[in-house]
Amino acid sequence: MKRYSILLLVNFITLTAFAEEALEFYTNELNNALTVADQLSILRIVRDAELEDSASFYASALSRLLTVYPNIRGNRELDAADECMRLITDQLSEAQYTEAGQDLWRVVQVFRNPLVKSDALIALGKVGATDLLPQVVQTLLDTNAEPSTNRVSGERIAYGAILSLENYKDPTGYLPVFFAAHGWYSQWVRNQAETSLPLIAEDPSEALIEVIHRPGYAYTYKYLALRSLEESEIADESKAQAALAALYEGWRGSTNAPQQRRDLASMRKLAIDMIRRYGIEDETVYPLLERSYMQGVDEEERIGAIGALSKIGTEDAANLLASFISLINNSLERDILTQQDERFLRVLLPALGATGQTVGEPVLRQVLAHNWTTGIHTLAREALDSIGD
Repeated sequence: MKRYSILLLVNFITLTAFAEEALEFYTNELNNALTVADQLSILRIVRDAELEDSASFYASALSRLLTVYPNIRGNRELDAADECMRLITDQLSEAQYTEAGQDLWRVVQVFRNPLVKSDALIALGKVGATDLLPQVVQTLLDTNAEPSTNRVSGERIAYGAILSLENYKDPTGYLPVFFAAHGWYSQWVRNQAETSLPLIAEDPSEALIEVIHRPGYAYTYKYLALRSLEESEIADESKAQAALAALYEGWRGSTNAPQQRRDLASMRKLAIDMIRRYGIEDETVYPLLERSYMQGVDEEERIGAIGALSKIGTEDAANLLASFISLINNSLERDILTQQDERFLRVLLPALGATGQTVGEPVLRQVLAHNWTTGIHTLAREALDSIGD
């Protein structure tokens, strides 16, 4: 082996000035090599020579190695095959040699070493083999679905698929990487997924709203999708529309599982807060906010709905706020008032005043006409003053 390498090196020195002749020579040497270890020596020499237009040489070496791989025996030869393939995929990636796409995908299917599979997946994205994008997407989805029997192997393959999809920069790769970022993997894999996401799609709203809307996704993922949208750099209007979709799904969903119920409630509360901050003009928001006030899981959700309606500030929003105040007035009249009612009233009065809508004046005057505390009367007068300004 040592003598063989020396002979190659002598020929390398002779031929390096003539790249075309050198590649032809080393192609013949590669085809005549008796062992994979000898092939590895040849490949290393060609790599170190940095010969021009060598991509077809590596593609030919890739095809040849795939042909002989099933018949390779012995750990030494198998290790050499892995090293050969990692060197080849690296060189084809650097050359962005798209024509090698099908063989690179065969590497993913045939080779046993997960590092080799990972390198081949990364190379598919770098060479831009778009016809194989669906296979890469499916590879990551399959790996996301459940931990592999060998977790380390599964993580390495997932890592390669994530970087591949980052290199493709195609929106269809966004969701698989999003799920990987919140999947079963170790932190290093999840971190890479988080890093790759904005490089795949600058505006993830379409993909993430799909997660929120589509019934097949778990409530945990719907909530995570809304959080990701909120943290993204998309326009406020898009965030508001996503929040409206999430609030709708938050009330449409139904489950007896405690964690899923918590996810639904958390999603509604985040959606309400986003609507409060970004505003919205869609009229479908009103029955949803009304339901959150009337049936919300806790005071946070109910008070959040009040704040969102106040921020929207339309006549319809003011009418809803006025109706909530009227219900509390009725509770006082019927002597069934609770401490919670009074707490809500202290929030509702300034919220109604902040809308500036005159439709709120009658109910505010009703508050003044009832036997409320001085503090409540003061809030009602201030709300009337706000409307009158």
